[in-house]
Amino acid sequence: MNLNKENGITIVALIITVVIMLILVGVGIHFGTDAINKAKLEDIKTDMSSIKTKAKIITEKYNFKDIENLVGNKITDEEAKSIGEENNDNLLKWSSDDLNNQGLSTIEGDKYAVKYNLEDPNKCEIYYLEGYEGKYSLSELQDIQ
Repeated sequence: MNLNKENGITIVALIITVVIMLILVGVGIHFGTDAINKAKLEDIKTDMSSIKTKAKIITEKYNFKDIENLVGNKITDEEAKSIGEENNDNLLKWSSDDLNNQGLSTIEGDKYAVKYNLEDPNKCEIYYLEGYEGKYSLSELQDIQ
């Protein structure tokens, strides 16, 4: 009697392999999503920092009477409330045209607002109107890692 020993993969081994692969895919998706979210946050913070630099320059020019008006359009009361600002004096939303005129054409308009501080241009605050995890200002977002 001649019994041939067949070499092959058993169903149990196949199931174990599939389960291990599913676990690896799940872990990869989790870490990939975290990396994408962190990159998005860093993009927002970089855009806001660029806007803050330009807002500081604009404030200084305005204080020295080099320009007549601050850059931006009046923010709505609803938008001001959503970001936690009751006093919206000198709080202006930057449009795409405003950003383009400041050399920031890569930043999407109508998502950012600037609260100018005429006494101390270094204390201008930038707001991301869409929010990120319930935070809106640059100083709040800088605390998120």
